Amino acid sequence: MEINWEAVGIVFFLILILGMGWLANDLYRGYSNHRDLDGLYLKNYNQTRVNEVTKEYDKYGDWVAVNVRGMTFKEAFETCSHEVGHEIFAEICEDNITKCLEIEE
Repeated sequence: MEINWEAVGIVFFLILILGMGWLANDLYRGYSNHRDLDGLYLKNYNQTRVNEVTKEYDKYGDWVAVNVRGMTFKEAFETCSHEVGHEIFAEICEDNITKCLEIEE
């Protein structure tokens, strides 16, 4: 039984190409290593670390994310306060709709 070296070479070449593609993909993900989780942008964290960090702070993922780029300090503070107000109001309403309606009046 003879070994078909041409077929072995082709298989080796295909495995090499696939390996290079996998490596290039892995390097690219490492280069742009950031994760977005429910709107939260964490740079230089892998997915496992993102999950650990977010669960450490809030296992339910109640995040308020605001892009403050280009805002003055006052504008950023007012915008963040406003967005946090939405979240707090929603949490109050979630547990007690009557209290929520009283606040609205």
